[in-house]
Amino acid sequence: MGWALFVAVMALLFAVASFWWLYARRGSLEVGRPGAYAFANKVRLRLPLAFYNTGARSLIVTDLQVVVTEDAAQPPLGWIATVSQLRPDSNNERDFATPFAVAGRTTRELVPEFGHNSGWTPVPGSKCRMRLLARLHDRGDEWREVAEFDWWAPPPGAEMDRYITYRNAPPEEQK
Repeated sequence: MGWALFVAVMALLFAVASFWWLYARRGSLEVGRPGAYAFANKVRLRLPLAFYNTGARSLIVTDLQVVVTEDAAQPPLGWIATVSQLRPDSNNERDFATPFAVAGRTTRELVPEFGHNSGWTPVPGSKCRMRLLARLHDRGDEWREVAEFDWWAPPPGAEMDRYITYRNAPPEEQK
């Protein structure tokens, strides 16, 4: 009788744990390093991002911001809009910064535009360390880091008064 009870309890625990893992587990967001970007020196930065939800439950992202980690005086770049494509084009659909959901164990691609009015202009060709922060619906007003990556400013001689798309790589690799 002892072994039968033990096996039954273990089977029940396995079933409950499997259900939780497959249908109820809350995951986290993972975001890959952007390989390209669009930038204009009115401090507008577009990043093509892919958000991956590692859990089973959907996550709702209510806000995003980018922080330049080397410059503490630099205010965060706030999420201004979402565009349909990275390349600046007259056919590019533009929408307000709107919360979005990432279903469990899926990916959501997004091209958010970040900026502010501080007049910050990065040194051409310089490398800046950036952190992408997100606010999640069920976590209140707390900002959570979802990615950290190196961002390479437009190369020397680049025309920075309008949007241009660049590879996110050192200047010698952008040619």
